[in-house]
Amino acid sequence: MRLRRLVAGLLCVAAMLCSASGSDMPNVPQLMQRAREAYDRGDRAAFRKDYEEIARLRPGDVWILYNLACARALNGDTAGAVAALDAVAAHRVAMDLAGEKDFDSIRDTDGYRRVVAAMDALRKERIGAGAAAAFTIPEKAVVGEGVAYDPSTKAFFVASVNKGQVYRVGPDRKVSVFVPPGIGLRSPLGMGVDARRRTLWVVSESIPNMNGGKEGDPPNSELFAFDLDTGRLRKRYAPPPSGKPAHFDDLGVAADGRVYVNDGFNPRLYSLAPGADALELWLESDEMGGTQGLAPAPDGRTLYVSDYRNLWKVDVASKKATRLLPPADLALNGIDGLVYADGRLAAIQNGIEPSRAIVLDLSPDGSAIVRSRILVMNHPALDEPTLGTIVDGVLYFSANNQGHRFQDAKNPPKPEDLKDAVVLRVPLR
Repeated sequence: MRLRRLVAGLLCVAAMLCSASGSDMPNVPQLMQRAREAYDRGDRAAFRKDYEEIARLRPGDVWILYNLACARALNGDTAGAVAALDAVAAHRVAMDLAGEKDFDSIRDTDGYRRVVAAMDALRKERIGAGAAAAFTIPEKAVVGEGVAYDPSTKAFFVASVNKGQVYRVGPDRKVSVFVPPGIGLRSPLGMGVDARRRTLWVVSESIPNMNGGKEGDPPNSELFAFDLDTGRLRKRYAPPPSGKPAHFDDLGVAADGRVYVNDGFNPRLYSLAPGADALELWLESDEMGGTQGLAPAPDGRTLYVSDYRNLWKVDVASKKATRLLPPADLALNGIDGLVYADGRLAAIQNGIEPSRAIVLDLSPDGSAIVRSRILVMNHPALDEPTLGTIVDGVLYFSANNQGHRFQDAKNPPKPEDLKDAVVLRVPLR
């Protein structure tokens, strides 16, 4: 969930910074910080120089391309600025260019107007004729996040961020409360099913304006294990102590029962080995941003990770992370939910405009994206889609989390402004 959503402007870089790698050569997060400092002090030439290098190191990142366009426009390079914005549009992303003062010098050019027209058209292009509501939870203010599935009972589970509970939706589509409030869940988010061990895994943290959470509250992140048949709480796991508290909002369950847990604010991954009594800090990166969607491959050798602007292939044995290059026609920014099935990744993007779900076909060794396609975009049910699961070649995902409507504590949403929670289904093929 991205209630504290990153924006596609210059300010987005600050939220993605990591610790220094110890090398004399700055890494991408360090270059972003240096570029931001140059921008703040008005050093336009240095700002551009750093972003030209960042764009070379991270091709296809639309937020980097946006900042590069700003840098070029500020340095009088109209053609270069338009080219960078053209690249954003070519990756099927729209942005609010009108609100960016750095583009004032190029606003009256034919190239700028062409990009604006392309982005406006993208906001109206509907994709996903095969998408349909799988089921609805007939309640307002659910703020549905995680979606999980039990192949044994053919039941779905949906986490409610705002109500602090988990719903069960049976094969007859009857909705019931499976994990009630008061068990300890603050705002339940990502979930995963271990059908063999009959366990429902849920991560939770305290989120402002959700289920009693307030600004400034510590995250109090935890991983919960519930009995998959009864909903009984088996155990809860806190992250190991750290000067930077962990923010759990997603997880992935490997075939051997190992659970991987993300940290949305820090470039870290946690792990709970089968039978272990405590979570361990499994990976800390100086190249990733705060981690998001996690998708273990069935062979147990690979973990795919989103950091909300890139996709990474992590070798489980060596813990080496390799960035997957984005396809030429789609951005990998803003990926919240990530699921693996049959040699492909399904990704749910709520951090770019328009929000969408996409499918990425992988090479036989899983190290490259060979084909990509938008599954659903501009569907009327979409209002901050989040997480999902794949069942028999069909992606099921929370379509209308609506969490952004709760961000302003002084102006909470009115019931008439909210809709019942919807889980969409869309075939991957």
